[in-house]
Amino acid sequence: MTQNSESQQYKVSRSDTRHGDEGQHQLVAGQRGSMRLWHNEQPSDTRDKQPHSNDYETLGYVISGKVELTVGDQTLMLGEGDSYCVPQGVQHTYRVTETLTAVEVTTPGQSS
Repeated sequence: MTQNSESQQYKVSRSDTRHGDEGQHQLVAGQRGSMRLWHNEQPSDTRDKQPHSNDYETLGYVISGKVELTVGDQTLMLGEGDSYCVPQGVQHTYRVTETLTAVEVTTPGQSS
């Protein structure tokens, strides 16, 4: 991990990656946003997901695999190369349908 004198992380090495409660890899966090990686998430990992809302906005990009994302009353089928937005406060859920790797940015940032 590389930091400046004010404890802002400029680099997070793979060995310093923290894991969140739902299996996500917490990457780097700035003052206004943070980045996380969902790596090789399996369909069985999401079978019991329930709709919920967050107090942050999520922007994501599918690197590989497929996921069904329901945002509000819209259901989206996402695959490699697709990007998505889940607005702050909007009910949503997702179901991985093919082993998924995706990167997300949340604003404001999340630490776990």
